[in-house]
Amino acid sequence: MYNLIFKNIWARRKRNGWLFIELVAVAIVSWVIFDPVVVGLYVRNLPMGYDADRLCRISLGRYYEGASAYSAEADSTLFEDIDRMMYQARNLPDVESATQLLGFAYPGSPGNSNSAYCNPNDTTKLLRVSNMYYKPRTDFFKTFGIQPAEGYTVEQLEEAALPANSMLLSENGANELYGSNRTNMRASLPPRFLAMVPDWKDKEVTGVFKPFKMNNGNRAIPVTFYRFSPDDNNGTEVPNQTFLLVRVKEGVNLDKFIDNFNENGIKQLHSGNLYARSIKKFSSVMEDRDKYYLNAMHMRYVLAAFFMISLCLGVIGTFWLQTKVRKEDVGVMLSFGGTPKTIMGMLMGEGVLLTTIAVVIGCLIYMQYGISEGLVNDYLWGGARADSPMVADSWIDSFPQHFLIVSGIIWLIMTIVVLIGIYIPAHKISHILPTEALRDE
Repeated sequence: MYNLIFKNIWARRKRNGWLFIELVAVAIVSWVIFDPVVVGLYVRNLPMGYDADRLCRISLGRYYEGASAYSAEADSTLFEDIDRMMYQARNLPDVESATQLLGFAYPGSPGNSNSAYCNPNDTTKLLRVSNMYYKPRTDFFKTFGIQPAEGYTVEQLEEAALPANSMLLSENGANELYGSNRTNMRASLPPRFLAMVPDWKDKEVTGVFKPFKMNNGNRAIPVTFYRFSPDDNNGTEVPNQTFLLVRVKEGVNLDKFIDNFNENGIKQLHSGNLYARSIKKFSSVMEDRDKYYLNAMHMRYVLAAFFMISLCLGVIGTFWLQTKVRKEDVGVMLSFGGTPKTIMGMLMGEGVLLTTIAVVIGCLIYMQYGISEGLVNDYLWGGARADSPMVADSWIDSFPQHFLIVSGIIWLIMTIVVLIGIYIPAHKISHILPTEALRDE
């Protein structure tokens, strides 16, 4: 059978030549179309690292001078009022826990703050991180559902940022800077930055937590948490950059909870010049954050769908016609005792072999581009870390694995399309009588 397949392809090399060139071109274009789609779908389906399904974000409002409820004295107690409203939120029906979101950078937030650190004992490793702030002892990690790394507890994380010059670091960042040695973990500025910050003091890593995704478009990057201090305010605007985050109890319907809150709960949350203004599912907040990424991915999906339709119409139609004109060859094989099963196996085997060789050549041609320019990774959607290694090992970052996986997917798609174009006419002509197949001979 295999010898016959090779002989038939070689005997029809002139006719198969242009088919082969078409398949090579399709394989190259498929890389451009499917590579970002495959990577995007993989990253999007990675776990977030915390449970966002039971979270709601409460936006705050503020009375200003001139409002009937305004109090001049309360302007100096804004952060104390946020504390009181947090405790009020915890007392609402069906609320499991509540915390504060202070500043513009927190998990799922629209803003970010980046910096770079190194291990003082090995300054050759540069780690870029996303900086966030939290207020200790406010159930921040419990409410978000961010898990502690091995050797730590949620309670320890809640208090880990209390000492001066301390910070918390995600486990992927700790692995990159310190490996398995988690004693006396200190973080320093890279040497080239130290001259710009003469009063710099190294940070002590007092807590390590499991990595989480900032948004659906990226994998989990290294994150640091610092203590939020109302004394220096960290540049936080009240109420524009302050929110309450509540986690509802297991089994509570989130839509019903929001309806009840808008009807009754919103009236119970107020202190000083601050009051609860609105509530929103945290998943919706993240969707707003991911609009750029989602729009880009939707465009990729549309492009991939259009390409698939064109691929099916073009390749299936071509192989359909090529298989249909093989009726005389099939008649000869039937005359010499060939069975429909053998004939279909031969015709489909020719298509698979031709496709396989074309895909290999097309992918090798694209590989030359990939070697010089690189393959797609999730950081093309934002948060590029060109000067820092990706600390979460993945097939995306391994050129051989990435190349083989996407090439395999392209081969599978093209093979299925080709087999569809061959199977239907092959099934029909393999079941006709030899005399009918050879009638025009």
